[in-house]
Amino acid sequence: MDLKYLLSFITIILISACVPESKQELTEVKFDLQNPIVQRIIQHELNQNKDSLFHYAHSPDPTHRYLVAKALASFQTERSLPILDSLINDPTRRVAAMAAYALGQSKSPKAEKILVSAFRSQDTSSVDNILNNRILEAIGKTGGMKMLEAMASVTTYRNTDTLLLLGQVRAFYQFAKRGIISENATKQIIEYINDGTFPDQVRLMAAHYLARSKNVLIDDYKYQITQAIIKEQNPNIKMALLLSLRKIKDKEIQEVLLDQLKLDQDWRIKINAIKAISAQDYITGAEIMIGTLDDPDIRVAHAAADFFVQNGNKDDAVIYRNLARQKNRPWLIRSRLYYAVFKNLPYNYTKTLSATRWELLQLIKDQENPFAKASYISALGNDPGAYSDLIKLMEEEENNTVLYSIMKALESIVTHDEFNQTFQSTRRYVRGQIMNIINRGLESNNPGVIAVAGDMIANEKSGLATLLDSTALIENALNDLNLPRDIEAYRALEKALAKVKGVRDPVLTNADSKFKPDFSLLEQFKDQNLVIVKTEKGVFTIELFPDHAPVSVLNFLSLVNTGYYNDKAVHRVVPNFVTQIGCDRGDGYGSLDYVIRSEVGPMYYDDGAYVGYASAGLHTESSQWFVTHSPTPHLDGAYTIFGKVVDGMDVLSKIEIGDKIQDIIIKVI
Repeated sequence: MDLKYLLSFITIILISACVPESKQELTEVKFDLQNPIVQRIIQHELNQNKDSLFHYAHSPDPTHRYLVAKALASFQTERSLPILDSLINDPTRRVAAMAAYALGQSKSPKAEKILVSAFRSQDTSSVDNILNNRILEAIGKTGGMKMLEAMASVTTYRNTDTLLLLGQVRAFYQFAKRGIISENATKQIIEYINDGTFPDQVRLMAAHYLARSKNVLIDDYKYQITQAIIKEQNPNIKMALLLSLRKIKDKEIQEVLLDQLKLDQDWRIKINAIKAISAQDYITGAEIMIGTLDDPDIRVAHAAADFFVQNGNKDDAVIYRNLARQKNRPWLIRSRLYYAVFKNLPYNYTKTLSATRWELLQLIKDQENPFAKASYISALGNDPGAYSDLIKLMEEEENNTVLYSIMKALESIVTHDEFNQTFQSTRRYVRGQIMNIINRGLESNNPGVIAVAGDMIANEKSGLATLLDSTALIENALNDLNLPRDIEAYRALEKALAKVKGVRDPVLTNADSKFKPDFSLLEQFKDQNLVIVKTEKGVFTIELFPDHAPVSVLNFLSLVNTGYYNDKAVHRVVPNFVTQIGCDRGDGYGSLDYVIRSEVGPMYYDDGAYVGYASAGLHTESSQWFVTHSPTPHLDGAYTIFGKVVDGMDVLSKIEIGDKIQDIIIKVI
């Protein structure tokens, strides 16, 4: 990078911290989703009609230009740079800010110079003027090391310069996600964490920088972080700081973490404390976790069981077994403890393995709940000796959730570190037996089973690709799948086919949208965009965001109106992460005969309760949606946000796998 160019950028951002903002607004972006031109632009985005969309980049109406920039944020392609280069200099700041965000979404190094040139030398602390904020964040997604160091050298932002600070910290976070680290940036992050006068949203992102950036070393700051945890009153910030301590093993830190676990506080904080304790001394942690298995909050108990999954050892495997055999424990906890047993028992402990396998198979046989059965089966994936039992279960089972879990368990077995040691001279025969199951799976027309079969063949460690006599079964399965509904299974088979043919970087099929939005559905709302979700555990209310994600909201409303979600079981719950709904199969592969486009804009997962669409990659959203339990900034820019739970989050957070949605109704004020 040219030195003069770099110094100019530093000068600009230094000035920006001191010059008062201009509140003059020349133009205005106004949404009217009933406007035919607005609908036409949204339809062009949905259909990926780039030429038609680009035409509106020169519209005299700033709303049209804004929608073009917003669409390009979801396209995420370098080919959009010329259009965005013009839009980032738009006289309407909201249009320019959206263009800056879209430039960051392109991930293109070529965007860096465009962004720096557009940086305005004025204070952006007003929420109505966020251009510089977006530019800083976008540079974090596109810039190089020299730009990071330039940004980290700026220490003159006042604690009232909220948007400048937030842009800077988000940039540091984005740089770190790409493995670009600056010690000066980390020092500033620590300063923001320890100074409570800085805005909470800035300190939250600073905490996630420490927690989620793999290459950021925090050993020199461990005591500062620990003291910050003790003093912190904001649970979201405290949760992230606790996660950061997973990187350090220290006796004094462990004592602080154990104290946090004992406090009567937010269940999410306790879960993150357990995750951090996992990195500390095992013996001390294990003693506490045994008692925590009986925590009245099953989410905390689940985290305690996972402690033994992640950190157990062979010497204590018998203890895990005794804990798992206690019939008063919920199946969710027992299944994870059995998982810990099989994960930690060596292959040569044949008697203990056989006895544990037998009692687990009895539990599976007696279990009527398919989600519980599937969870028990997943434990057998750590026991190579269980392969024949799993094959037998596969032949007897019809439930999609259970079939999927069996295939995943077989995948774990054939890629297990002790597979060859367990079977030695018979390992080729066993692989052949598993290959027979894969062949039957490819003929099953079951997308969940087919997806795992494809993953198994594509996995280098499985050694299964060499057992295929031809590619006919894979090709036939590809032809039988329904696109775009089965896009995830389709791509898994494409990877398998590439593995067999020796292709290193296969080009995967994109899903074409067949969804036609019905904008008249928005007329169902009066003053607020609210829907009420009735479940077996109670009721929660979602506010939808049609201005931010119109197609996503319209898709959701159309499914609500047809009763699609009624009687659907919650198929995925990850405590302190997400609750996921909307699969009509129960295995996560249920979808519709169409997909919708991702609508990724500058709305952030900076709190719990956000409602987003699940996807298998860009533009593969359909019927499945999730609600976050806490801030999840690693989802930003990748998963559409189309609503937020505004009432009843306590109800949603207690929903477990298998609980059903009874009804979703549109609330009319």
